[in-house]
Amino acid sequence: MVFPQIWGNMSDSDAIEAALAALDADRVLVLPKRVADTAPKRDWWLIDRAILLPDNCTLVIDDCTVQLSDACRDNFIRSANCGLGLGDPVPYQNIHIRGVGAARLLGADHPRSTGDSSKILACPCPHDTADLLRLADWVSPECKAAGAPDWWDYHSHSYGTDAGKEGESPCGDWRNIGILLANVSHFSIENLHIAFAHGWGISLEACSFGRVANIRFEAHMSRVIDGLKQNIENQDGVDLRNGCHHIVVEDITGNTGDDMVALTAIASHGTLKGGELGSTHVMHIDWSRREAGIHDVVIRRVTGASHLCFMVRLLPCDTVIENIVIEDITDTGPVRNYGSALMLGEYDAGYGRNLPDSMRNVTISRVVSNGDRAINVLGYLTDALITDVTHNNQKLPPVYVARENGLSRVRFVGVDGF
Repeated sequence: MVFPQIWGNMSDSDAIEAALAALDADRVLVLPKRVADTAPKRDWWLIDRAILLPDNCTLVIDDCTVQLSDACRDNFIRSANCGLGLGDPVPYQNIHIRGVGAARLLGADHPRSTGDSSKILACPCPHDTADLLRLADWVSPECKAAGAPDWWDYHSHSYGTDAGKEGESPCGDWRNIGILLANVSHFSIENLHIAFAHGWGISLEACSFGRVANIRFEAHMSRVIDGLKQNIENQDGVDLRNGCHHIVVEDITGNTGDDMVALTAIASHGTLKGGELGSTHVMHIDWSRREAGIHDVVIRRVTGASHLCFMVRLLPCDTVIENIVIEDITDTGPVRNYGSALMLGEYDAGYGRNLPDSMRNVTISRVVSNGDRAINVLGYLTDALITDVTHNNQKLPPVYVARENGLSRVRFVGVDGF
């Protein structure tokens, strides 16, 4: 095992990188509490750039906090095979990130950037209606006069101190993701508290044979910074992207600003080469060279609340999500007239086409929802079993099917109305 604080008078990022370069045979880097009596006097790690993990290594965060500094516009942790200028990440394997005790990843006090690549940075970026009408120059005069911002006025911008700075990207991108692994097999991420992430908490691209477990999220789509509640977009929990397969996601708790667990296989055509800014993908999207769909995933014991979207979301566009098990999903948010526990598919005007066989071989059991619906089926669901759904909002039926042929060979057991 290697401990970075033996390197003494370095920046925290330099000390961690020196420790990674000195990994011994067991390939384990341990981050304990920082020595509090060394300058600057604090017991947490404050990093200026992502911790880049090589393959065949384990990072142990031992009862301490790792925080992004206000100078950092980067991930907490990233597999070292991907990043700016790395257009085609080589295969990595055996990367393990493990928390022990109170292991926490904490966002910056003043993030340089938040949100995904569709969000424009603003500073300030007011969250509450009165502040939005008072301070946001993107709200139209008509909306200001009516005292009623529209939906995009609330969600088109996200907080970031890089807003308006020459030479800096004006939008979010993959650097806002907390933990980012690309093209990694045989991995694990477990026992972590991820608080106030700048975007998605965990994103996996083309990863396989892995486990994400015992993760607690703390995100509310906003945060009080400099006395103002600032808007922070796209604070998903765990996102599995194109090419992911044979992965278990379990024991996910807490609060997220967006989806808690999302399988997003969006295979629309494009020219992204990978390793570029301007996208929340870090890999290329040449589907002739890599797998577009997602398959063989287990999602279980997800308990918490999403402040905007869904507990679990399956989003296949121009490709397929298949062989999925979803069980023990508990929505702890208030009974409300929006959102749902599960969102399956999307309208074609959103991210791309939902194919008639785009979601197949899906088993869903033991779902508790407080949203307007327990399950929204906006795409096509084929060869599925749905059992034991509890819908605490009695105003609407528990399941909504948007398309005339949205269900094919779907069996319901213990679901009102089916």
